[in-house]
Amino acid sequence: MHASMKRLFDYAKQEPPRGGSEVSSLADLGRRLNVSAQTLNNWKARGVSKEGAIAAEKEFGCAATWILEGEGRMDSAHKAEAAEAASNVHEIQSRRSVPLISWVRAGDFEEVQDHLQPGEADEWIDVYDTKPGESAFALRVDGDSMTSPYPGELSFPEGTIIVVDPLRGAAAGDFVVAKDVHTQRATFKKLTTDGGRWYLKPLNPSYPTIEIDDPAMRVIGRVIEYQTRGKL
Repeated sequence: MHASMKRLFDYAKQEPPRGGSEVSSLADLGRRLNVSAQTLNNWKARGVSKEGAIAAEKEFGCAATWILEGEGRMDSAHKAEAAEAASNVHEIQSRRSVPLISWVRAGDFEEVQDHLQPGEADEWIDVYDTKPGESAFALRVDGDSMTSPYPGELSFPEGTIIVVDPLRGAAAGDFVVAKDVHTQRATFKKLTTDGGRWYLKPLNPSYPTIEIDDPAMRVIGRVIEYQTRGKL
């Protein structure tokens, strides 16, 4: 059997029926393409004609050039585009991984160079939407102080993973991690300003806003990405 005929026949056999019958024999192929047994014999001996390849592309979705020459993409451009449009799941690539550390470790954070190396953290978090610096780290949100009670507003429920970059400057409206240099306790809040004074504001109004004009309070990094986890 000519190579082009074999490509066509093999493709047609594995292609699910689309309004036509399944192809399991050359006779089935002839019926789907509306060609005679003599034409099929000619294709077996001398190869599929250009007209036959075009008809096969329309019927089965295989690229005519691939049938004739065995080169290029197997599926027609139209079929590939249709498959892409029908899919709502796409692979994404992480940009890098950052260590997931404890809040105690975050409170001990001193310098932007104080970053972990591979193998020094129990868990690493893949970062997809931002480009964190070398000293970036991740924290798991604890408690509900950053859970907004208002529908539709940004919220960080307990268990949310936040990615913190100490090299990013913070401005009013940013979400930050700060620490008390006396107690070495870290906290995650929204940075706000009012009347020239700066505050760490929770999204849950049940918790107090913290003024950070106190020299003991120091912002150690800006939150640049967050990831929520859940199950169905």
